[in-house]
Amino acid sequence: MWNMFRYVSKSSVSRNSFLPLMRQLQLNSTHLAAQCITSESSELYSTDDVYNKWKDKIVYSSFIDNSTIKMGYKQNKIMLSKLKHLQNIDMKKSREIRSFSLAMKQLKAGQFNELYDEKRVCSGKADNSSSVIQMPYKQIYRNLPKTDETAIECDEKLLNGEWMSDYEYYEEHDEDDRSFYGTPDPSIPSSNIPCGGCGALLHCIEPSIPGYLPSQLFKGKSKEQLLTTICQRCHFLKNYNIAINVTVSAEDYIRILSSMKSKKALAVLLVDVLDFPCSIWPGLSEILGAPRPIIVVGNKIDLLPQDCSGYLENVRQCLTRSIINSGFSRNNIKHVSLISANTGFGVEELITKIHNVWGTRGDVYLVGCTNVGKSTLFNALLRSDLCKVQATDLIQKATASPWPGTTIRMLKFPIMRPSDYRLYLRTNRLKQEQSRALKGVKHATLLGHIGRTFGKEQEETFDHFSVTHRSGVSPPILTLNEKNEKYINSKWCYDTPGVVQPDQILDLLTTEEIILTISKQMIRPRVYLLKRGMTLFLGGLGRLDFLNGPDSIRLIVYASHTLPTVICNTSDASTLYKALLGTKLLGVPFGSTDRLEKFPPLESIPDILVHGELEKHITICDILLSSAGWIGVNLPHNSDATFRAWTPSKRGIYVRQPSLLPNGLALRGKRIRGSLAYRLGEVFKRR
Repeated sequence: MWNMFRYVSKSSVSRNSFLPLMRQLQLNSTHLAAQCITSESSELYSTDDVYNKWKDKIVYSSFIDNSTIKMGYKQNKIMLSKLKHLQNIDMKKSREIRSFSLAMKQLKAGQFNELYDEKRVCSGKADNSSSVIQMPYKQIYRNLPKTDETAIECDEKLLNGEWMSDYEYYEEHDEDDRSFYGTPDPSIPSSNIPCGGCGALLHCIEPSIPGYLPSQLFKGKSKEQLLTTICQRCHFLKNYNIAINVTVSAEDYIRILSSMKSKKALAVLLVDVLDFPCSIWPGLSEILGAPRPIIVVGNKIDLLPQDCSGYLENVRQCLTRSIINSGFSRNNIKHVSLISANTGFGVEELITKIHNVWGTRGDVYLVGCTNVGKSTLFNALLRSDLCKVQATDLIQKATASPWPGTTIRMLKFPIMRPSDYRLYLRTNRLKQEQSRALKGVKHATLLGHIGRTFGKEQEETFDHFSVTHRSGVSPPILTLNEKNEKYINSKWCYDTPGVVQPDQILDLLTTEEIILTISKQMIRPRVYLLKRGMTLFLGGLGRLDFLNGPDSIRLIVYASHTLPTVICNTSDASTLYKALLGTKLLGVPFGSTDRLEKFPPLESIPDILVHGELEKHITICDILLSSAGWIGVNLPHNSDATFRAWTPSKRGIYVRQPSLLPNGLALRGKRIRGSLAYRLGEVFKRR
């Protein structure tokens, strides 16, 4: 075929008429190469253009700083020369003529035009340019219809863990590897296809984020298959009328929790230690009832860095003060526990406190806002000594019960009665496990093990005279019968629905933005030297102006490492924010022009006056910027400073004093030469 093309070029087309054709082929080749660049590369180019335009106004950018090669002056020069050489080679290759396919396209060969059709080549880019804005926590509110029903029959398929078989596309060989919620896989990116029920983008990254599908159902599915698939949350609501990790409206949330007032029950209040008081529902003490006993549980403690040897006690005291300021009486707070439901740290101690403080005097309710890890803790308790062994075997993960006045059912399991002998056996097991765990400690990581002290009872022997066994009929499926004598007098542990607290900004973010904003790894404090008259941006979600005070102060940013920071002069802050919004320099939010225009503008509260009463290396207070994170302020002794804090619609701006991590400045590294930033401390460097 190539010989045919050469023949045509020599005989039928003169040299002068062929040169324009060659130029056209080069242009087509360059055009196609440009079209096939991914959307991520295009965003990078646009970010570079924006930075080059506004770099005189940007004093510091963490995105630019992380993208800079840091190997010393000589090594930088060598690397830059190599990069320039590679760029020249790429430019030469892009100008070369694609020998056969492009030529046949120019000659209007139909089959090759179809093969190199621009829509096919750039289909990935078209998929990413969807104009649909998906904000999962804003779209998943479920209106709960009222009903007088007192009982709803449970589906045996759910109770025996066979709910995945309801999906049309399900691979049976993955069945043994899943849990009740399925197996997540954070390495697989989110899709661009919304759930047909709630509208959240389908993904298998994290069960707590709306739109979640188990990886067994998500992997390898085509676009057409995903278009006919709903997320796990909607699947449970549709087929079983059961809400797992569900978020309801504020009115329904208050109505549901108000039903506890007339019951003798213990409330286990879950709080996100990275987001309080924004993760504490306002007026919750009045909703639950004034004399309600509570156990406060600060979750995600493994994500906080250790600033001193007694940092856990500092966090516990700070959390206790916040709970009391929220309206709870100190006498009703039976215990304050710090746990990590993800790693298991502190869960066994929490179970021991529930046994000692409450026992089985009444039911136990897990209460908390969205994204505090309530469902993760519920599953952890289900595998522990808090749950009856027989119930765990029968229901595998959980069963459900109707909420009073609604048709919705929430998950629950029966609580084991803690007799003295059982508590003795449990204590011995914990001591043995603790001694074994200390031998293998290598890193300062908050890890824990959730075990079982009591094994399941001896199963019934095979009856050779049974008509059922002799006839070859499969035995009946065992399910938990609440009217059974083993459970009829049991007390139950209930999961409750979540709600987006008014101070949180999760309902303003898309699925991808939530993943960038919420920390999933231990926070690495970022320390900056801020001069008077400067502004620090925490992504596009928070802003802090240093209006008046000493010539310079140190600020410590506690936020997800995927959320970039930008420092500029306060006089340029408003203009620069509008210019950088939607680029990688601010990170979050991002998307189409329509999406950015609808994003709420940053608004400020009255100026914050801070007085430095401690030593300059001690953090005097924290300025919270809603769910984005917080900024620790370090001031010289006997000095004052004035700040102005901004968040979208001025949500969740608080001053926390004393600081959650008062010795956080000790975690910094050396000052970067010619920069306002400090390096990471030795604790966070890779070894």
